[in-house]
Amino acid sequence: MNNKYKNISVISTGSWVPSDLNENAKTLKTYKVFINDLVLNAFIGIHEHEKKKKQKISISISLESLDNIIKASDKIENVVSYEFVISDIKKLINKKHIGLIETLGENIAKICFKDPRVICATINVKKLAVFKETKNVGIEIFRERNSEENYSDFRKLKKNPIK
Repeated sequence: MNNKYKNISVISTGSWVPSDLNENAKTLKTYKVFINDLVLNAFIGIHEHEKKKKQKISISISLESLDNIIKASDKIENVVSYEFVISDIKKLINKKHIGLIETLGENIAKICFKDPRVICATINVKKLAVFKETKNVGIEIFRERNSEENYSDFRKLKKNPIK
């Protein structure tokens, strides 16, 4: 069942999608920004000893972003900046103790999506040297802006390119 209603299609799952989503996906150009193995000391963990002593953690991030590089004019404000992401992560980690690396991962995702050009983020957080039998332990999460936000941001960027 596929009924059209004002540029939106209803599919049998009950989900709403723009009827021209596939057409726009073909023209959507992206690029990736990545941060590999950012090693920081953090108060992280649920155990008492983890609340008293900082631990080494490693953070790796891959961001998929709307591509406007050709119009960037060699200015940092015209691209997704890994410098700004790293700075905000350092502030977050120095702010307070965090119980779970999953919580840290979600908070990092929020930092990544502060830039409206970011479409999706893969975030890998590892605690280093927790167990002598392993190099690290951790999590990896994948988050994406909701589809309508992506579509809307893409339309806005096409109408008003960042200069």
